[in-house]
Formats: sequence, C-alpha cells, structure tokens
Amino acid sequence: MKIVRYGSYNDIDVESLDEFHYIKEHQTYSNFKRGQIKNPYDRTLFGVGYIGVGEYKAKIKGKMTDAYEKWTGIMERCYLNPEKYPAYYGKCIVCEEWHNFQNFAKWFEENRYYVEDSRLNIDKDILFPKCNIYSPKTCLLVPQRINMLFMNKPNNRGLPNGIVKQGEGFLAKYKHEPLGVFSSVEKAYEVYANKKEEAIREVLNEYKDILPKETYDAIYNYKFDIHNDKNYKVA
Repeated sequence: MKIVRYGSYNDIDVESLDEFHYIKEHQTYSNFKRGQIKNPYDRTLFGVGYIGVGEYKAKIKGKMTDAYEKWTGIMERCYLNPEKYPAYYGKCIVCEEWHNFQNFAKWFEENRYYVEDSRLNIDKDILFPKCNIYSPKTCLLVPQRINMLFMNKPNNRGLPNGIVKQGEGFLAKYKHEPLGVFSSVEKAYEVYANKKEEAIREVLNEYKDILPKETYDAIYNYKFDIHNDKNYKVA
C-alpha cells in the first residue's frame, strides 16, 4: 500500500498496490504503519477468492450469509481440500468472475428461490454434463433433494452405477429394484437411465410451481449418458 492523499495524521487515503489499485479513504496513519488497513481485494480465501467492494456481506450479526456459505463451499471444493473433495480438487475451477464474492453473491441473490423442505445446491453438471467450471453460464440452483438424485458415486466395479455383472450378462437395477438382465452394459444402462429419469421427473413435479422455468426444463429434459458416468470403462 501507499499513501496517495494526506489530509492529517487521522485522515489519509491509501492505495493498494495490486492489479485493482483500490483506494481506501479516510484512514489513520497509525493503522497504516501497523498494517491494519484491509484491502477488500486481497485473495484471502484459499489464495484465490476475495470479498471485493459492494453491497453483499460475508456475515450479518456474526452469522455467515447464505451467499457466502455457498461461495466458500465451491471454492473449498476446487482449491482447498483434495482429501475431502478428490473429484473436484485439481479437476474443477471457479471462473475468474466468481473469485470476487460480490459477483457471485449478486448471481446467487438474483437466482435464488425458497423451498421449504430442501436446501439449494449449486449444480454445474445438469446444464453441461461433465462440466469442470463453476460459472454463471454453467450453474443452476437446485433443491438438494433433486440434486442428490444426480449423484454419480465412484465404485470399484468398472461399471456405471445401477449396473452389475450377472453371469454372462448385466443386471440393471434402480434403488434395489431389478430391471432385467441384458447382453450388454450399454443396453442395461439404457434401461436404468430411463427408470432414473422417470423417477427424477416424479420428484421434480412436486416442485413444478416453485422452480424457475430454466431449472425445471433443464432437469426435466436431462438425459443420462453412459459416457458421462465416471465409473464407466470402455472395454
């Protein structure tokens, strides 16, 4: 930082010497000497994210705001915790625009809605399967109950979830309900995918009057593709 205006010992303007060159006005010289003038553009969150300048707060009365909680959540997945989030860390990123909390919070508040029986999750894969970037163009806010139905948990079988080897064929099942044995993993997955899409639409209809049209349509029209399953191994 450097002083760019000196009115008096208790009235100085200080410029941060980074790419933003933010000027903090009417500070005290004593705080400047002690290094206690905070730069809202310091990348204090995992060396990537910064609060920025604007109307959105990280905390209100000591409690994290919903926007801040969601923001720190996606940043943690991508930049902090490889043990907790091995499917995200080093594989997914948050777009540069959302490194600024103010930009993310504005998107969140403009797109949020309220669901009595479920939290909202940030999903980046429904619009663009296998997407590796969190951004305003790729993400939706989705009720957690629905979002959980899209989970693609890793397994050690080398087969998509919902498919197991049985004899010379492949058994498809959804939530322990057998759907038949098929000669190929692709055919078994097709039957499994149809059942899963049907089940998701049944739950989705409970939220029809709540969800934004874009979100409802994206979920309703989603098609599961075997090539998007992280467990699928081509023989």
